[in-house]
Amino acid sequence: MEKLSKEIIEKGKYLMKEGKVKKDIDTEKRIHFTVQGDSEEHSVIYEKTEKEWKCDCKFNSLHQKRCSHIFASMLKERIRT
Repeated sequence: MEKLSKEIIEKGKYLMKEGKVKKDIDTEKRIHFTVQGDSEEHSVIYEKTEKEWKCDCKFNSLHQKRCSHIFASMLKERIRT
């Protein structure tokens, strides 16, 4: 697992603790989550076969790194990849 910043870890824990992570769909190939961020909802997808996480937020798109929405979803599902 890539090293996450303290800020991303803390924000992910906050999102999880506040109940802002919802698992929408769990199929053979992927899990879809909805995460309520500060100003908008984000869609997070875990690709089971590739063991990859994707989020539609700007941070994940620009930096290609795990964001707080992904970390919160990882906590919700207890997935460590």
